[in-house]
Amino acid sequence: MSNTGQSSLLAEQIARLDGGLSPAERALYATLEANLENLAFETGASLAEKSGVSPNTVSRFLRRLGYKGVDGLKKALRDEVRSHSLLNATLIERVENQPADLMGHLNAEINALKAFAEQLSGAHWQAVVARVAEAERVFVCGFQTVRGLAEDFANRLALVRPGVEFIDLYSGVLGQWIDSRNERCCVVLIDITPYAEAGITFANDCLANETDLVVFSDEYGIARYIDTPYIVSMQTQTGLILESTGGLTSALNVLLHCVASAHQTGLRERMEAYRARVQNLRLYTK
Repeated sequence: MSNTGQSSLLAEQIARLDGGLSPAERALYATLEANLENLAFETGASLAEKSGVSPNTVSRFLRRLGYKGVDGLKKALRDEVRSHSLLNATLIERVENQPADLMGHLNAEINALKAFAEQLSGAHWQAVVARVAEAERVFVCGFQTVRGLAEDFANRLALVRPGVEFIDLYSGVLGQWIDSRNERCCVVLIDITPYAEAGITFANDCLANETDLVVFSDEYGIARYIDTPYIVSMQTQTGLILESTGGLTSALNVLLHCVASAHQTGLRERMEAYRARVQNLRLYTK
C-alpha cells in the first residue's frame, strides 16, 4: 500500500472499467479506500452496510474487478503489499542510483530506532513485555530469511527465562506445541512482508486458540490482517537494496532485556547454572 492509505491496485482497476462507476459503486469504492487498514475484518455484508448499498451490489462490483468475493480482494491487496518489498522491480535501481554518501541510509536506521525508543515508556510496550515475561511457555516463530533472526532470539530468550522454544512449522510434528495446549502460552511472531501469507495464517490460528500473540513486523501493513494489540512495527525501508532487519533485531534485543529484568529474581541462579554447564561440557576453549 502507499503511505497515503490508498491502493494503487484498486485505482488502476477502477480506471480500466468500461462505463465508469454507478453512484452505488462509487459509494462502495469510497468505503473500500477509507477502510483499507481494517479490510481484513470486513465482510461483504459489513461493506454493504457501511456503503449504504446492497450485498448484491458488493458482489457484482467485486466481480467487475475480477475478484471472487471479498476474500479474493483481500488476497490481491496482500499481494500488492508484497510487491513493495522483495518482489519490487526497482531493487536494482537502488544500487544504480546509490549516492556516494551512505549516511542517508544510516540516518534512516537511526530515526527508526528513535521512533521505537519513544514507545518504551508507554503502556503498549509494557503490555508486550508482560505477555512474553508472564507466559508459562513462549514459542518464537519466523519464516525464510527471518527464520535465523527468530531462532537466534529464541535461543537468547531461553537464557533469561524458562519455557522458551523456537517453533518450526515445516518440520517435525510440533510435539511441543501440542504439549502446551493446557498452559498459558505466548507466541512471538517475527514476520516481514514476503512471507506474510504463512504468518497471517499461523497468527490467526493462535488467536483462535486464545494464545497471546506478539508480532514484530515491518511497516508494510501486514499487521492489519492480524487482530492482536501486541504489535511492534519497525521501519525496514532505508534505501538499501533490501529492506533492513536492523531495527527488528534491536527491538528484539530490547525485549530480551526487559524480560530478563522481569525475571531478575531467578536470573542469577539461571546464569550460574548455564556457566557451570558450559564449563563442564568444555564448549568454549581459551
